Amino acid sequence: MIGKTLSHYRILEPLGEGGMGEVYKAHDEHLDREVAVKVLLRGTLDNPTTRERFRQEAHVLSRLSHPGVATIFDFDTQDGVDFLVMEYVPGGTLQTRLIKGPLALDDVTRLGAEIGDALDDAHRRGFLHRDLKPGNVAISASGTAKILDFGLARLLHDSPNRTQLTQEGMVVGSIPYMAPEQLRGGKDDPRTDVYAFGAVLYEVTTGKRAFSQERPEALMFDILHGVPPPLRSLRPDASPELEQLISSCLSKEADRRPASAGLVSQVLRAIRDRSPSSAAKHAAVRDVIRSLAVLPLDNVSRDPAQEYFADGMTEALISDLARLKALRVISRTSAMKYKGVQKALPDIARELNVDAILEGSALLVGKRVRISVRLVSARTDDTLWSDRYDGDLEDVLDLQSRVAATVAKEIELQLTPGEEKHLARRQAVNPEAHIEYLKGRYELQAGSPQATELALRFFRRALELDPNFAPAWAGVAQCHFTRANRGMAPPAEALAEGMAASRKALELDESLGEAHEALGAAFAHLGDHQGGIRSLNRAIELNPDLVTARTVLGRLYYCFERHEEAQAAMLKALSLDPMAMIIQTCIGDAYYYSRQYEASLVYYGRAVELDPRFDGAHTDRARSLEAVGRFAEAHQELEQARHLAGGVAGPMFGLAHLAASMGEVAEARSRLQELINARASRVISAWGIAALHACLGDIDEVFQWLDTAVEEHATGLVFLRVHPRMDAIRQDPRYPVLLRKVGLVDA
Repeated sequence: MIGKTLSHYRILEPLGEGGMGEVYKAHDEHLDREVAVKVLLRGTLDNPTTRERFRQEAHVLSRLSHPGVATIFDFDTQDGVDFLVMEYVPGGTLQTRLIKGPLALDDVTRLGAEIGDALDDAHRRGFLHRDLKPGNVAISASGTAKILDFGLARLLHDSPNRTQLTQEGMVVGSIPYMAPEQLRGGKDDPRTDVYAFGAVLYEVTTGKRAFSQERPEALMFDILHGVPPPLRSLRPDASPELEQLISSCLSKEADRRPASAGLVSQVLRAIRDRSPSSAAKHAAVRDVIRSLAVLPLDNVSRDPAQEYFADGMTEALISDLARLKALRVISRTSAMKYKGVQKALPDIARELNVDAILEGSALLVGKRVRISVRLVSARTDDTLWSDRYDGDLEDVLDLQSRVAATVAKEIELQLTPGEEKHLARRQAVNPEAHIEYLKGRYELQAGSPQATELALRFFRRALELDPNFAPAWAGVAQCHFTRANRGMAPPAEALAEGMAASRKALELDESLGEAHEALGAAFAHLGDHQGGIRSLNRAIELNPDLVTARTVLGRLYYCFERHEEAQAAMLKALSLDPMAMIIQTCIGDAYYYSRQYEASLVYYGRAVELDPRFDGAHTDRARSLEAVGRFAEAHQELEQARHLAGGVAGPMFGLAHLAASMGEVAEARSRLQELINARASRVISAWGIAALHACLGDIDEVFQWLDTAVEEHATGLVFLRVHPRMDAIRQDPRYPVLLRKVGLVDA
């Protein structure tokens, strides 16, 4: 391009390049001035409608006039080349300044305030930037900040066909500065730019990006769910007020960020003027606690046989606190990751993305219980409250409620009348039955077949001691559903027992969320999907902490093609249980069944990182890799899954599907026959065989095996409406008949 002329702009020298095109310094022959010309990538505006929309919106943006925003002068096309003409700002960008390291703190606050003013002015006029980053902030010769490319991300990437997550990820170099709602494809507003502003401030202060993973999948996951290193751990001379301001800008939830870029500017100026109290006042960032993690209570008896009691009390406190809808409480699985871990409480709080930590100890001596607890602020590491509770084991539920009520009072939580009534109720338990119940809950968390059978024995023992103990009936139901899912018992038999136990639990205590959760799972397994959705929603209403209810509900949603609701339910479960490998896998599934394969890989990858031993995450990740044509990686994942699966057939099905996708039909048919033959000696899903026939184009065989799957109550049937592997049969007249038969038609 050097030396060429576009319209009346003579190209002089290159200035840089990015995801949208190349930028050159040019001379405006008409007005005798230097300008910047951005030559858009060929094909960006091939569609005439898109080009006209771009022209109209570029014209609107050209009216955006502020000293802190580089003005758009012109948009034109010549010889198939689309180009924008903008104000030329000599002096480089924040990106080039960062090559020398982080900025002086005075420059951070001064330039930051200027950027905030420019953003605020644009927002007030109805414009969003959506691609703010150090490379889009120029530093003029006089040392002032000027924002480049204002609104271009919206012009080029906000088409009606934009997909979630992956399409946003195609904006080269911008992912590290994208807010979570941007990555999810949600609706953005000025606070989306405030997030990017916070990411820029973090980087110019520390010299490092807030999130710096190299792989796009891992980077997007960290933005959605991770926390950056504390700013002052990288820049000790930064003030606490600056750290708190930037942290608030980087909040995952938009409503917890500063309300405007102008407010950020005010705080930056207050910090620069050495007025911390004024900064705090303007920031309006209070030590508000609306999220909390209960760490595993310490077993102070030091008797390993009493671990079940300390863990059971931890789970009970989590459950009671989670009923308070204004409080987000991290679920048991993630909290238990910190059992016995020596780590600073603020670090744990950052990893779990919570405002406070509740820690303490539990002791059972005979039939006397002692619980000691301490509430610690995540931001200051200060103890906000501590206390000790003593009581008889038969009054343990009352004791738990007293702890939860005191926590709610200490953090000034507004309780509903129903929540106050629940925490105030007194309910005695049979001490011996309660001990057996806690042992059952303790074993059930292990998830293995052996642990499930042992848990079932403990729950049954609790019911022998107290037949009216509703939570134990819910535990029995959960065990039976696990036995059905994992092939530990004939599905029809186990599901019938689980349904009966669920109904008994509800008969005894209609307000027990776990009972509604069990009933919802029973409905889902037995084909009453709408009944399952109703019961699971009721369970969540009663106990928002029931993450399994959320994941099962999400699965039912996407099985009915309600994909946005499914992803919302799954992501809420993840916010409650961020360290749970199985939830990461479930979210990956939600994206897979909505055919957002690249997005699913983000979560499958995280599941594998959390627990490389889980064969299901490897198998499901291979499925998405196959869908995007990364066959070699898919094969590697399936071989790893086969090594871990212990004879479970999932990886073998995956290898057969992969062979079919690669055109190795003979290999696929050979593996299919092996699986059919194996049904004589072990559990091999008729649903899986039907899906493999579908991929091979054997339509009649598909329906024959689906009929067998219906007879065997195969759990995979729930995916019939959405599974990509069943695309081959969707036009067959037998398909809608089968959908109605298995209850997958909208009510």
